[in-house]
Amino acid sequence: MSAATALPRFNLPMAPRDFLARHWQRAPLFMPGAAGGLDHPDADTLAGLALEQEVESRLIRGAGNGPWHLEQGPLDEQRFAELGDRDWTLLVQSVDHYLTEVSLLLDDFGFVPGWRLDDIMISYAAEGGSVGPHFDQYDVFLIQAAGRRHWQLGPQCDEQSRLRGDVPLKMLAHMPVEQEHTAGPGDVLYLPPGMAHHGVALDSDCITWSVGFRAPDYRDLLAEMVAETLADTDEQLYTDPGRAPVDDAGELSAADRDAMLDRAFGLLDRGAAGRALARWLSTPRQTGLDFLIDPAHIRAADPATALIRHGGARLLCHGDTAWLNGEPWPLNQGQKPLARLLARQRRYRHDELAEVLNADSRDLLNHWIDQGYFAEL
Repeated sequence: MSAATALPRFNLPMAPRDFLARHWQRAPLFMPGAAGGLDHPDADTLAGLALEQEVESRLIRGAGNGPWHLEQGPLDEQRFAELGDRDWTLLVQSVDHYLTEVSLLLDDFGFVPGWRLDDIMISYAAEGGSVGPHFDQYDVFLIQAAGRRHWQLGPQCDEQSRLRGDVPLKMLAHMPVEQEHTAGPGDVLYLPPGMAHHGVALDSDCITWSVGFRAPDYRDLLAEMVAETLADTDEQLYTDPGRAPVDDAGELSAADRDAMLDRAFGLLDRGAAGRALARWLSTPRQTGLDFLIDPAHIRAADPATALIRHGGARLLCHGDTAWLNGEPWPLNQGQKPLARLLARQRRYRHDELAEVLNADSRDLLNHWIDQGYFAEL
């Protein structure tokens, strides 16, 4: 396999158990030379994605104290010719959803549950390009694909951390520098949630992949659980037969309050809540994608691959059900091994599939292939 056709890869430079114990959600880790196969997409491909209406993209211009400018995509092709050669960054969200070969990098993060992965954002920066000092509320692996980027790391932040009020970005007003790293092609920087960081491109054609992790907000989950429960619940109105006269009509009594709370909370059904959770976790960040895959690059890079999952397909298994992009698929015993294999990774060899394919599982796989979620090579 030549470097020109290599698939993206990430090699965690320590035992996963040690990484999770020492660094995950705790401390940053700089990993020189831990990634490779990052030649695609190039700058032209990223710019082309930013022209598309359905692709989430941003253009950020500025440096230092500013001024800073933010433009939301889609962008016009002529806009790139006007930018100059310094101090701008293009951010393209969910590139893995649109370019399946990019999504294959996520197989190397199998030391955490697949539902924890969110997407891969890719940035292209001219020399000096940056998004300013900031923090993210989720874990992120920052993978340098081309050029060099200088990283400064600061303290842990939260919603009380002071932000600048004069810029259109969530930029920290002050960031003490506690660590510094210069990342070249193949270097990887892991940051736990809340860690302040500031990256500046040292070269033109600076490309950085950001593998972001899904951190469900319990408020959103609760809203989904309530909606799922109520969808299967008939109208239930308050009743109070046999009520005794009250002494004070203006008071909400503890008995009335508790009765209504008990009835309302009693509507929540654990089974429905579990379905809502699985639906939410199996729904991709970008929906409504055209499920078409060009397998030529993958076939050239790895002839042993027999099947691939579309980059915009999220699959998880729970009990007797597979959840694919928010839709439940009941599984029989013959289908479970296939579904678990397909959920565990994104690229599948002939020998792996041979172990799990039978009449029932072949029918299921053919249906998912017809829908565009998977493609045979």
